[in-house]
Amino acid sequence: MRWWLFAVILMAGCSHGGFMPEKYDGEALEADRAAITAYEENNILITEDLPERFPFTKSTEIAGIQDEIGAEMQLEAGTYDVGTDVPPGRYDALLQDAAGALVIEDDQGVRLLEIPVGVRTPVAQVDLAQGYTMTFASRDGELALAPVENDMMEMDGQRYIELPAGTHTVGTHVPAGEYELLSESLPIMGDGGLPRIYWNPSPMMPGLDEDMEDVEGVPTEMKAGDTIVTEYPLQLKKIE
Repeated sequence: MRWWLFAVILMAGCSHGGFMPEKYDGEALEADRAAITAYEENNILITEDLPERFPFTKSTEIAGIQDEIGAEMQLEAGTYDVGTDVPPGRYDALLQDAAGALVIEDDQGVRLLEIPVGVRTPVAQVDLAQGYTMTFASRDGELALAPVENDMMEMDGQRYIELPAGTHTVGTHVPAGEYELLSESLPIMGDGGLPRIYWNPSPMMPGLDEDMEDVEGVPTEMKAGDTIVTEYPLQLKKIE
């Protein structure tokens, strides 16, 4: 076993409880072979605490594509019901000159996103479905919601793409295909309701002016119908 994989397994066992048991009870430790194989072969993270780390994986109500056209709104801190207080639709959520958090729950109360909105994440792009709940927390800021179309993201000449925090449907908002993940994680809810969390142990460092060519990415596959559910901006590079 390669030394780096051993280090990953060891750290995962200590902090995540997926590859190894969370507590040592005197019995011989047994590695989770399926988790090791998923990580080694496909860079997919499997841990026992995955639902705690990525709560959206417990949801059966990921919005997907919203065809409704929403409305521009300025929201103060508070909780809003989608369909009553906010029209369903796809939105840009913008917070300027302040910091706050945007929490979105499905109609069963499962938290899909908790986005720290501010300097690092000034804009989020989210799909709000009927029955969802959106909570905006901020001391003195206002959240601007602006409806957006279901347009495909544009990639620059070097095949790089940066996705804002939020939800994005592969094949509609992002081209399907193989990508290098330059950020830390790529959380996906598959079209069949099975989540996949791709993991990069050597990601781009947030806030640093790094040359993307110098960042070591890990291969991932995004399939048409997948939904990306991310609380932070993502950097990806298309593999030809």
